[in-house]
Amino acid sequence: MHVLAIRKQGINKLGIPPFVGNWLFWTAFALLLITQFSQGTMFILYYPTNSFPYQLMMLSGVIALIKVLLFNNFKDEKDLFLCITIGLLILVSCQNAGDWNLIYYYLIMLAAQNIKFDQIVRFFLIAITAGLIITFISVKFGLIMELTNSRDGDAGIRYALGMVYPTDLAARAFYLQLFYIVLKKFRLNIPEFISLMAFTFIIYIYTDTRLDFILMILTLVAALFYKQLISLIRFINVKFMLLLGLVSVAGIIILTYLYDPSNPILRIVNKLLTRRLEFGHAVFTRYNVTMFGQYIQQNGNGGIHHGWFDYFFIDCSFLRILMMNGVVVFVMVTGLLCYMMKRFMEEAAYGLVIALILAVISSLIDQHLAEISFNILFLTVYTDLNYFKESNFKLGQLNVNRK
Repeated sequence: MHVLAIRKQGINKLGIPPFVGNWLFWTAFALLLITQFSQGTMFILYYPTNSFPYQLMMLSGVIALIKVLLFNNFKDEKDLFLCITIGLLILVSCQNAGDWNLIYYYLIMLAAQNIKFDQIVRFFLIAITAGLIITFISVKFGLIMELTNSRDGDAGIRYALGMVYPTDLAARAFYLQLFYIVLKKFRLNIPEFISLMAFTFIIYIYTDTRLDFILMILTLVAALFYKQLISLIRFINVKFMLLLGLVSVAGIIILTYLYDPSNPILRIVNKLLTRRLEFGHAVFTRYNVTMFGQYIQQNGNGGIHHGWFDYFFIDCSFLRILMMNGVVVFVMVTGLLCYMMKRFMEEAAYGLVIALILAVISSLIDQHLAEISFNILFLTVYTDLNYFKESNFKLGQLNVNRK
């Protein structure tokens, strides 16, 4: 008897109702989302033990795995074993890298099969907004520490407001605004548009983070000119967009590898990217590219430091996955992004196309691509996207409503 037939027979005997599978997904997703969010705040100082968040994420992974094994639909045994093989490859890379984000994200991605993605976005928005409000209030009343930071040679103060670093707050604001606009299908009324514009400038004033400020402005521009963007997206061949994306990813990695401080052009680019080419190049000088990942000791600016420390951190998400998780996982992640773009285009989910483009632009510089408390787009791989389809979209429709 086949494995899937045995599973179905066992579930029927136990009389497990289908809604249990959905309940398992939401439990696993909520647990991972909240845990990873808290790791990016100063609440980390109040964990019972250092291993506490990792135990919670492990529990989330186990719950997601149970959901997948008991309730996911597989075409056949080959489909099942393909998912298992990919999972094992990711697990090996995470073990080597000492970073488990990817394997837990992968399990949640599988467990999200047939869940409506718009429901996931709504839950994400509520959970992250609530988390930010609780964090801000805790800072205000001195329940957790507030961190401030300034750039070299700049007297301006940057505020983290309870996050471990100001850029993390800016990145959260970008993804929060992005998914809100995605949920609204890029159709904002005037009060929403003005409020989000104000939100964008407030975040920039507090964090002084240029990348996320630009990205947040771009989300609003996309909402304002959504019908024109849809026309452009329809005109551009999906193959061209995929090629442009792959060239961008390869380009940032090659620029990082070839960085030479004596080159005036690369010096300017490095300055614009706040020395990311310089620190990324240092990764190539200290480590080799591996097939299945490696542990890389890093010291970031986030959190509390006692005295001088040697800063060394990989910011670019793609370089981070390549160097920490290895070539195999890097190819899988890049291929998955291509698949997502192709699916969004085929299903006319143009809002998700724009969201993916902006997330990739962010990930060329920042490290949050594979962190589920920032970016939930990978959950679209197996979820129901009907809500986001624009097949009946009228190009003459206004994008900023006056209601």
